[in-house]
Amino acid sequence: MPRITQAPDKFARTVAAFALVLATFAGCAKSPPVVAPPSIYASAEDVELNFRGRTFVLGDNNQIAEVRPLDWRKDKFLKLPFWFGVNILVPGVMAPKEGDFYVISEATLEKPLDTLGGGEWMIEAGSSLVKQETVFVTTRTQYMTPGKILPTIVQYIGKREFKRADGKPVQIPVLREVSLPMKWTLGGHIPAEYARYRT
Repeated sequence: MPRITQAPDKFARTVAAFALVLATFAGCAKSPPVVAPPSIYASAEDVELNFRGRTFVLGDNNQIAEVRPLDWRKDKFLKLPFWFGVNILVPGVMAPKEGDFYVISEATLEKPLDTLGGGEWMIEAGSSLVKQETVFVTTRTQYMTPGKILPTIVQYIGKREFKRADGKPVQIPVLREVSLPMKWTLGGHIPAEYARYRT
């Protein structure tokens, strides 16, 4: 009677080959796309529709800017991040993204920039702890004096190179005005430390 010694070995090789094919296909399979959680901030469409060239009301939240058009009810807001620029203390954290919208608050006009079209200022902008020089490009507001800026919705459009006094180049963020300055809601006249402007 013939001996059957090769069959189990052949079977084991077949199983191993099949497992190898499965592992290869499993490794090549595409991972499911990573879905980002929905943003808590207003969409670009909402900002353009409700705030482009218009004044607005800013809520009392000092962590997230709560903004609403003048004709909305008082408890309805859209949310935007405040502008903190590039976080010097923790690089990479809170870094701005080109095209995104922000609210500048407690920024100060330093000096107008000598440009042909006008409407550009060097400002100090950021949080109460960290401020940095930033280029502010106005679109509808004409500032006539230096001083603090009423909160304004802006769009980050990138960086521009400037030369420091020692000749070393430095990249400075550029913000373009989207809204008009915030409507003053604290009663009385706008304090004298705020820059005078017209629209």
